[in-house]
Amino acid sequence: MVPHVFPRMTELTYSERRVATLAACGHSNRAIAMRLHITVSTVEQHLTRVYRKLEVANRAELKGHQALV
Repeated sequence: MVPHVFPRMTELTYSERRVATLAACGHSNRAIAMRLHITVSTVEQHLTRVYRKLEVANRAELKGHQALV
């Protein structure tokens, strides 16, 4: 059996990395949107892609993944 390996953060776009980092630090979608001057909908879209690419289900798993890279 092959062990599960998380893809590297480098597989994310620059915008996805910025949103993922802020989300993993505990910022709300609204706070991320305000900080990055984007809409909440855009934050949600980025997070959806981040979760899929990194194979995580939520912010807690994302935070754990951030610590590994």
